[in-house]
Amino acid sequence: MARASNGRRYAAFEPLYEVNRETGEVLEVWYAHRALAESFGAGAGWFYWESKPGCPPDTLPIGPFSSSYRAYRCAVHQRRRGDGP
Repeated sequence: MARASNGRRYAAFEPLYEVNRETGEVLEVWYAHRALAESFGAGAGWFYWESKPGCPPDTLPIGPFSSSYRAYRCAVHQRRRGDGP
């Protein structure tokens, strides 16, 4: 969750989770600020990754994207094509 210097949460930076009812796989779309994104070799922005039930993601995050919507749409498109992470 993103917090301002005054400690308030910003809803615009809340992560999005989607769980596939059939497989239990989880899609997570989240915002990484500069310091966090640099830890995995990227710039600040929105990222996504998918994981199997009860397991951590087995790939690096995909992104950055300019908005949570763009990250989500990319993840859905990759899933439909069958070449997602």
